[in-house]
Amino acid sequence: MKKCLLLPLVLLAACGGGSGDTLAIDIEGGPRNEKYAIRVTGDGRASCDGNELQALLSQQVITSREIERGVREFAVDARSFITAEPGRRSYTLRTTDGTVRWTEGAPGLPAVLPKAQRLGFQLERTLCRGEPAPKAL
Repeated sequence: MKKCLLLPLVLLAACGGGSGDTLAIDIEGGPRNEKYAIRVTGDGRASCDGNELQALLSQQVITSREIERGVREFAVDARSFITAEPGRRSYTLRTTDGTVRWTEGAPGLPAVLPKAQRLGFQLERTLCRGEPAPKAL
């Protein structure tokens, strides 16, 4: 277990990661019409709705870094991929480069945005709803 917790820190140290926010994902709507604000920090932790930061799995840290890099061009341009479909979730992803907004299932989504949705869903389940973390991703 200690190795799992240390690996994200080693990876971030190798990449020059700090403890500031890597990204923030706001999720709203869906079948339950819920709203969550998820924050991921550069030191491999995350929180939901301002609650206590919790350590992420190594793969979640790697995925959050990939998402941060992958959305850069869309965030800088403040791109929006919104559709007015009832019952769909809407997402707002913020990085130091800017903000991207989209609706799940919107046509023409860059591949990085569904990847961000999956990470957001995983973190929503564990951090916001208190479900057990998956054993592997």
